[in-house]
Amino acid sequence: MTLLSRSKFALTVSLLSVVNFSDAAVKNLRKPLEGSSENKLKLLSLSLSKFHLWMDKHGKEYNSREEKLKNLETWMGNDHKIYEHNSKESTYTLGHNEYSDMNQDEFAQHFKLGKYASVPPTYSGSVSGGGGVSMIVEEGNEYVNNEGEKVALPDYVDWVSMGGVSEMKNQGYCGACWAFSTTGAIEGAKFIKTGELVSLSEQNLLDCDHTDLACNGGIMDDAFKFDEKSGGLCSEEDYPYKAKKNKICNLTNCTDVPGTIVKTFVDVPPASEKALLSAIALQPISVAIEGSTFSFQFYKGGVLTDTKCGKNGELDHGVLAVGYGTDLETQEPYFLVKNSWGTSWGLGGYVKIGRDSSVSKYGICSIMKMASFPEVE
Repeated sequence: MTLLSRSKFALTVSLLSVVNFSDAAVKNLRKPLEGSSENKLKLLSLSLSKFHLWMDKHGKEYNSREEKLKNLETWMGNDHKIYEHNSKESTYTLGHNEYSDMNQDEFAQHFKLGKYASVPPTYSGSVSGGGGVSMIVEEGNEYVNNEGEKVALPDYVDWVSMGGVSEMKNQGYCGACWAFSTTGAIEGAKFIKTGELVSLSEQNLLDCDHTDLACNGGIMDDAFKFDEKSGGLCSEEDYPYKAKKNKICNLTNCTDVPGTIVKTFVDVPPASEKALLSAIALQPISVAIEGSTFSFQFYKGGVLTDTKCGKNGELDHGVLAVGYGTDLETQEPYFLVKNSWGTSWGLGGYVKIGRDSSVSKYGICSIMKMASFPEVE
């Protein structure tokens, strides 16, 4: 027996006595731990091996054996729920990511979701700013494009493949989703206008936008208003992200990127799939969703159709809608959404959210409740 396997064996034995897995945590395993202590030990050892592989993959380290035991038990509970879901027929799959050692409450606290969201999203349904507002058309299957032409709504849009979406980002231990949604929308608007994609600075917003609350939350429309007044944003390269608010707004080493001044922004009419599709056909747009459900925390692939997500119209997370289409395998219509939780989450950081609005008027995860997009100069 190698030194590493001895260590794992010793920790496994300790689990039986310290955490009392034979009784209290039996529900966290894929099947009840029936039979001899030897069989229980084998199953725990298998779970522990998987846990260590997960730790190695995501560079996880714990400060004590007690902390490791606590996180292992949480991980095993999540593993069981993931397995249970994937054992059933569904349009989407769940899977592990770097947040698998967090329960739902810890996850919500980490990203300032649910009850930890400091700024309740609001929706005015109004249009902000001056002239040149793009009108969203809901007649038939047509919309008005950026050239002012009335054209048929495409069956499929993907701004990622068209080059209008920057690399995947990770907000880290900071509730700055609103800032990532805002920069993504402005990056897309600049790309539409100039053909150039420049990754913009979320830190610029965290440090300098005093209406929103930095790592404690914010609203994309307020961030668009900040950009209108401040005259654009710096690049990610010149003003890099720190996952915390600095004491001062430091613009010394950066200048606003040309083409990032918001001259107006449009709030998409809520509870309308066609309005949202029309907006996405124009450019990548900011949307607010509910992100605190178990299915969203561990989404891995397919089209997310969990009717519990957003069923009460709750919003706690800002993301970027970057396309739409129909899944070829399940024929399930979806919105393509870019998240800001890194590449280990979802489809390399993306999620396909179902377009079914029969359960809730705002759709799956309330994606049709609060959406907006800017025009730049």
